[in-house]
Amino acid sequence: TIANPEAKRLYEELITVRSYNRLIRPVKNNSEKLTVYLGLRLTQLLDVDEKNQIMTSNVWLKQEWYDDKLRWDPSNYGGVDVLYIPSQQIWLPDIVLYNNADGNYEVTLMTKATVYFDGRVIWEVRKS
Repeated sequence: TIANPEAKRLYEELITVRSYNRLIRPVKNNSEKLTVYLGLRLTQLLDVDEKNQIMTSNVWLKQEWYDDKLRWDPSNYGGVDVLYIPSQQIWLPDIVLYNNADGNYEVTLMTKATVYFDGRVIWEVRKS
């Protein structure tokens, strides 16, 4: 059985029925700016190499923005006001951490994005 059929119906409406395209920046017109808020949370300090001035750590990068294409009225979906959507299925900011000692800039663990009814999207990724 499905835990929440209204959430499933909403998910299908947002991604499939509305033909959401993750490759298109979520703005009404191309000249419009899209603000992405960033936060960095240090979760673990693994090593400090004083001689070479290298710190090895684990961090979570929090990114937040608004996507008008992911808005809905909770009263039309049984009161569902938040969805957890696989981040591979929605538009994501092209933001990388460039000052890495290992030179690996890509996000390798794709987590779910938290999407609110007003179009606010919060996506947190772990980076070593």
